[in-house]
Amino acid sequence: MIYHATLFHPDGDFVTDFYRDDKQEIWECVADMGSKWVFYPIIVITTDKAIVDTTDDMKHWNHKHIKTFHNYLKKRWEEDAQTSCDHINNGYPLSDIY
Repeated sequence: MIYHATLFHPDGDFVTDFYRDDKQEIWECVADMGSKWVFYPIIVITTDKAIVDTTDDMKHWNHKHIKTFHNYLKKRWEEDAQTSCDHINNGYPLSDIY
């Protein structure tokens, strides 16, 4: 099975990168990806349709559809973007509020 990193912006926009057949290899690529995380700070490992691995504090999103998470982020951004911005600006992980 092919996995990839899906990197989300808090408004729900996302990009995919690092296509591999091993989830651990993707996490290693993510650790070395440089500043891309600044624009897309929410990182999950996915298949073509579903989230299969996350950071420990976001495990409740495992096995959910990418579209479900995208819609959640988009709705949350529309309702309260300031909270996400405050977390980013203060250096707190966004996973604390998702």
